Amino acid sequence: MTERSRFEEVRNIGDAGDSIPTCQDIQPATDSPVCEMVRSIKSALHCGDHQSLKVALEKLELWKNQKDNERLHNYWRVAQLTGEAELKNVCILLTVTSEKPENVRWNYLQDALSVLAMCLCNREIISTMLFYANDIQPVLTMALVQTCDEEVYFESLVIINKMLIVCREKFAKFILTPFFLEALTEGVEQWLGTSIRLTNMLLQVIKSILMCGQDSTFEKASQVIKKLVNTFTLASKEIATCADKGQTCNMSLSIEFFEALVKSIVFSPHECSIYWTKGKSTKELLCEVLDQPWLFIHCSWPPCGVHNGMPQTFFRKCGACSIVRYCSRQCQTKHWEAGHLILCKSNMNRNKSA
Repeated sequence: MTERSRFEEVRNIGDAGDSIPTCQDIQPATDSPVCEMVRSIKSALHCGDHQSLKVALEKLELWKNQKDNERLHNYWRVAQLTGEAELKNVCILLTVTSEKPENVRWNYLQDALSVLAMCLCNREIISTMLFYANDIQPVLTMALVQTCDEEVYFESLVIINKMLIVCREKFAKFILTPFFLEALTEGVEQWLGTSIRLTNMLLQVIKSILMCGQDSTFEKASQVIKKLVNTFTLASKEIATCADKGQTCNMSLSIEFFEALVKSIVFSPHECSIYWTKGKSTKELLCEVLDQPWLFIHCSWPPCGVHNGMPQTFFRKCGACSIVRYCSRQCQTKHWEAGHLILCKSNMNRNKSA
């Protein structure tokens, strides 16, 4: 096949336009921190090397927490690139890890859940997760019934919340089993007054279920809320007692959140959904969850580094899989020839079977 015919094939798959005049001058930087980190995570996932995975996650957390725009964008580039290329392997690791012996399971599961939570950084990757929802649902629910590791509990809730915000009722039909709803109810009862972070995250998941706007999901969320009324009534009395004694109580915000949930279920499912979304798009809601000023987008060719915070930059998705994005035809061609061809065909076959 000639160079021109290869280019035409790629262009027809997804015609990404040149967003900046100098994009063809970008030199591959395969030794960049981002490419090195992606390779490290990929190797750890393929080998099941939890120690290397933990080291990579700790380094990524430092990038994220540093008040440096370049480090922050590097973090989200790693998240996007890993999610686009390694989502299946992350889910495999998650399933395998959940079957490990009890004495190491939760420590290892925390790493696997952390990687998955990181990867779910845009709507395309989160939507792709629907293909693995049936496999990971038991693992996510299992994480909510254990009491050994709070981080495992929290990361599971983060993943569920992101999936509900983007996929709504499509994911709700997988996760809203009687066992999960019972775990949700018992979780609020367990962590109220003990962990503000976990309590509010549990209530956030209930709120996201209500935002689905469907009769079935609304009914299930309403049942959970009604079961918790007595729990929060007792908590309110406890706050009043603490106030009389001049003591502080850390349940006030959780109680206010729950009272808002109770008030919202007097509406119809559709009205309740509008009440909580407040007219915001899925993109805006996801930005809030990810704590981003806007939804960061990076070119899917790893060495590139172009992102949507740069002037005169726009992206087009691969016309076949609609998952990856490119800032230029050059980046698309290089990514295709570097191996996206295989992943893209796999995604297309999966979409057809679905």
